[in-house]
Amino acid sequence: MIILENRRARFGYEIIKKYTAGLKLLGEEAKALREGKGNFKGSYIKALKGDLYLVNFNLPKYSKSSNPNYNPKRPRKLLLNKREIREIISELNNKGRTAIPLSIYLKNNLFKLDLATAKGLGKTQKKQKIKEKQMERDAKRELKELRNYL
Repeated sequence: MIILENRRARFGYEIIKKYTAGLKLLGEEAKALREGKGNFKGSYIKALKGDLYLVNFNLPKYSKSSNPNYNPKRPRKLLLNKREIREIISELNNKGRTAIPLSIYLKNNLFKLDLATAKGLGKTQKKQKIKEKQMERDAKRELKELRNYL
């Protein structure tokens, strides 16, 4: 069951390799995610002290929480195998590469994060992508009209 999806990630980046990680959350954060709160805008994956963290992910306070010191943008640790962590960190060291979150979902009552190592697209590449999508839509529309006509 997908809770949050980062739609801008697939538009602005060329995805190289996908990974699935667990998320280390506080109790009130898990409840806020179950409510469907959260925003990926500006979030990314960063390597700190040999571990990977989800940085700048905005997870607002749970509606029934009473914690006055809650920080909605705190870094959240990702739970991965050591081999996967090494792979991602070595990929991040390459020029022009970054790790971005794709979606958060529930699997067996545990929160999982789909992340990917990616390469940023330039403006011209983004425009080309938009043109291709528009051409596909137009072709589908014309095919549908032709079927309805016959």
